[in-house]
Amino acid sequence: MVLTISNCTLIDGTGSDPIKNQDVRIENDRISWTGNTDDNPFEKNDRETISLTNSVVMPGLIDAHVHISQGYEVDQSGFLSDTIPYLTIRAALSCQKILDSGFTTVRNMGTYGYIDVAVKRAQEEGKITGPRIIASGEMLMSSGSGELGYVRPDVDIPDMKSGFFTGYEEAARAVRKQIYHGADVLKLIASGRVGSDAHTLPWDSEVTREEIRAVTDEAHRLNRKVAAHAYSSSSVTDCVIEKVDSIEHGVMIDTETIKLMASEGTFLVPTMNAFNSYLMPDAESRYPKYRLDRGRPMAKTQRENFSEYLKHEISIAVGSDGPRPGSPPGSSAREIALLVEAGMNNLQAIHSATLNGAKLLGLDKEIGSIEVNKKADIILVSGNPAEEISTLTDPDNIRLVVLDGKITKNTC
Repeated sequence: MVLTISNCTLIDGTGSDPIKNQDVRIENDRISWTGNTDDNPFEKNDRETISLTNSVVMPGLIDAHVHISQGYEVDQSGFLSDTIPYLTIRAALSCQKILDSGFTTVRNMGTYGYIDVAVKRAQEEGKITGPRIIASGEMLMSSGSGELGYVRPDVDIPDMKSGFFTGYEEAARAVRKQIYHGADVLKLIASGRVGSDAHTLPWDSEVTREEIRAVTDEAHRLNRKVAAHAYSSSSVTDCVIEKVDSIEHGVMIDTETIKLMASEGTFLVPTMNAFNSYLMPDAESRYPKYRLDRGRPMAKTQRENFSEYLKHEISIAVGSDGPRPGSPPGSSAREIALLVEAGMNNLQAIHSATLNGAKLLGLDKEIGSIEVNKKADIILVSGNPAEEISTLTDPDNIRLVVLDGKITKNTC
C-alpha cells in the first residue's frame, strides 16, 4: 500500500513543536518520507492521498496499562463469575473500540486464562481487529496475595493460580510459566490494592526482596521486562532496587523514592484515571465505600506528588488502567488529559503517550514517533491537541487510524 497524508500539522511524538504544512508518505508498513507539502518529490494520486482541513497527524497512541477483558459495569464481581470465553469476547470487542480511539498499541497488565495472548494471536492472524498487544498473561503474585479479593479457605481457583508463588524458586518458575504460555512482559503484584476486600491493604508489601529479584532475574534473562503494581514507598523502593522496569500506580511514593526512580531510570505509569474515577460525581453508585475511602485520598496525594515527578524528571508513560467503571473502552485518552491537569504541558503528555511509551515497551526503534523507516502507526486528528488536549478524548475526532501501514479507520 502507498498512502500520503497531506498538508497537515505534524506532531512527531518526540516532544518537538508541531510543524505545519507537512506530508507523511507510507509505503507498505513503513513511513518512507516526511517533509513540507511543497517539497514532496512524489507524484500524488488522489486515491492514495488523504487531506483533512485543520488536522494534525500524529503517531499512534500507546496505553501501557490496560486490562482488555476487564468490565466497566457497576458490578465488579465478573472476574470471578464470568467464564473465560465470555471475557475473551469482551476483550475482542474492547480492543476494536480502543483502536478506533487512536491507540494503536497497548500493554495488557493481567487477565485470566491467557486471554490477552489469545486475542493478540487472533489479531496478528487477521481474524479480528485491534491494537498491537504486549501481553502479560496471568499476573504474578505471592501466595496469600489480596489481588483477587478475599476468597474463603474452602474455595479453590486452580485456573487462576499459574502465577502464584512462595519463595525464589517458585517465583522464577512462575515467570517461566507465563513466558511459556506467550507473555511478552511480566506483571508482578508487589503490594495490596485499593479494589480488594482482602486483609492486605494497598500500602502493605506482599512480596519479599528475594522474590522480586527472582522475577526480574528470570524475566531479564529471557529478555522480558517486568512491571510491578506497587503503591507505597517501601514497596516501590524494593522493586526499583531489584531492577523492576516500571512501577504501576506508585501513588504513595515519597521524594526519596522519586529520586531513586529517576536515578535508576525506572518508568512510572501513574494510572491517574484509576484514582480520578473515585472522584467522579457518580462514584458512589459504582464503587463500594471501602474503595472510595482508600481511593479518594490517594487521588489527592497523587496530584500533590506530581510536581515532584516532573521536578526530578521521572520517565512517565500513559496507562489508563481501563476499561473500568465510568471509563469504557475507547476512553484511554482521558489519562493524557489528566497528565496535563496535573502539570504536564500538552506536548509532554503526548510524548508520554507516544515515544516515551514506546521506550518503556522497548519498541522505540519501531514505533512511537513519525520518522522515516519506522512502522506506519499513525493517526489523523480533527483539531489540534497541542492547543487543546481534550481533542484526543473524543474518538470522533480521530478521523484516520493506520496500524502497520493498514487503514483500520477512515472517516475523513
